[in-house]
Amino acid sequence: MVGGHDGSNDSLAERLPAADRMLVLHYHLFKNAGTSIDEMLKHNFGELWGEHEFDTPPHESNAAEVAAYLREHPQLCAFSSHTATLPTPQVDGLRIFPIIFLRHPIDRLKSAYLFERMQEADTFGALLAKATDFAGYVRELIDHPGNRAGRNFQAFRLALNESPETGSEYERSLRALDSLPFVGLVEAYEPSVERLQLALKPFYPDFTPVIVQTNATRSATYLLEERLAEIEEELGPDLFEMVCDANADDIRLFQEVGAQYVHI
Repeated sequence: MVGGHDGSNDSLAERLPAADRMLVLHYHLFKNAGTSIDEMLKHNFGELWGEHEFDTPPHESNAAEVAAYLREHPQLCAFSSHTATLPTPQVDGLRIFPIIFLRHPIDRLKSAYLFERMQEADTFGALLAKATDFAGYVRELIDHPGNRAGRNFQAFRLALNESPETGSEYERSLRALDSLPFVGLVEAYEPSVERLQLALKPFYPDFTPVIVQTNATRSATYLLEERLAEIEEELGPDLFEMVCDANADDIRLFQEVGAQYVHI
């Protein structure tokens, strides 16, 4: 485990000066391999990993609430949350290393639909998925601009890193990509976690990039292009074009991050 050394159970955080404490903060975006990343963090950090959800409205930053939670839990070396939002919180004496994974938005929508059809929940998305086919699911999501689950969800979450007056949502999401120390890609998962290992090595030299597949609703053994072709056939060309238009910013973000990794 990362926290130990020479057979002891002391954590690295306990052995470094307070100002040099490092915490890995995982912004767990829905259906972006987050459960697999959490399993990797638990494997490496054990009880020094934690998770928590916040009640802040999704269109607002809750960095101050996240900072308060981390101050109340100084033992943590890694932390995950679906509802923590950018920008990275500021906590005296703590270095926070944010990690976030992006995914092709149309493939993500299909994965979300399949997952929400199976899960036992009474959320809007889960009830909708059980009540209709995939075409009805995406049409309903994009017909409600206030619901960002099906409309540039990832650009929306990244843009919270910047002040609203500093540009369009897409411009702000691009600046967030430039400012974050690590952004992974679901479609390049292994290279992503290997890059994460290198980034964390100065602080956690024993960090292991564990490859696990958890909460997967579809096989990852066939290419993204094939999955997108199947989705276009299922939705029909007009609805497929509509969904792509509604997620044009997310598609551009996917291409920006994809250019940093090997061919996907």
